Amino acid sequence: MRKTLRWVPLAVALTLALVALASLVVAGSGRAFAGQDNDSSNTPSQQPHGYSLASVNGSYAIVGTYAGIEALDLGVVDFDGHGNVKGTVLVNQPNPDGSREIVTVGVAGTYSVNSDGTGKIAFVVSFPDGHTANVTEDFVITRAKSQGGTFIATSMTDAQEEPSVVISGDVFVTHVYTRRPD
Repeated sequence: MRKTLRWVPLAVALTLALVALASLVVAGSGRAFAGQDNDSSNTPSQQPHGYSLASVNGSYAIVGTYAGIEALDLGVVDFDGHGNVKGTVLVNQPNPDGSREIVTVGVAGTYSVNSDGTGKIAFVVSFPDGHTANVTEDFVITRAKSQGGTFIATSMTDAQEEPSVVISGDVFVTHVYTRRPD
């Protein structure tokens, strides 16, 4: 019985040391788990402190999916880092006769970014016939890189609050944005 009791404090100490080591490893790799690429050129005073309008800045490829994959949109949108966005999107949509139609729409609007990497985009969608429609998209930054003390979004995913304004019916729309090279 005495021999067993002597090993108990040693086993407890070893377990606590392993837990402490694992905690340090996990805490140190939090940026990797958050989908943020490390830029070792940042000095401590340049380390990013959350997301902002400047985090969504540049040219992004956009791919939109409509529920049931009834339609798909592809395009390029430019975010200015100050809350303004504009671009052009091609929508491949069905016609009533079963054929496909390509419609080009313009998008322009404003966006906001929360410090946690979530945000909203308010788009005005402009159609070839001149009519417009308003949509709101809720997004989350899914990948980012650190650049000059700012997180820059390299990938985002959104969900449109309203049903599609391009194809008829209550069709749910999502988009993936991927930052293009400068």
